[in-house]
Amino acid sequence: MAELRDMPLVDVPPDLLTRWGSKWLGTEGSGGAKLPNCFDKKQGMEFGHVFDDAFGSALAAMLGNIPVEKPNANALTPAKPDCVEVGTTRVIGGYARRTTMLRTAPTVLGWCSTARR
Repeated sequence: MAELRDMPLVDVPPDLLTRWGSKWLGTEGSGGAKLPNCFDKKQGMEFGHVFDDAFGSALAAMLGNIPVEKPNANALTPAKPDCVEVGTTRVIGGYARRTTMLRTAPTVLGWCSTARR
């Protein structure tokens, strides 16, 4: 396992936020019209992934520049023995099914942002 470093700032590029701001202000949704000044459900979920990816990259840098991988939701083990997984994954052993957007491997440090479904 790599040596821990200071965690860098979570960096979300301003041009990416500008594009999402246009979607927020607009009236075009994923499946048709939407109200201005909000996201429809699909847009909101996709917007959240922007921050999941940015946080996952910063966490991977803190953990020694380990790779960031997309998890296999059906796998009980991570994609690589030492990586940060960013994406939908299943947590086994909880009292309720949760979809997590971030987990670390191999020891799953408990760094999970969760969304209840």
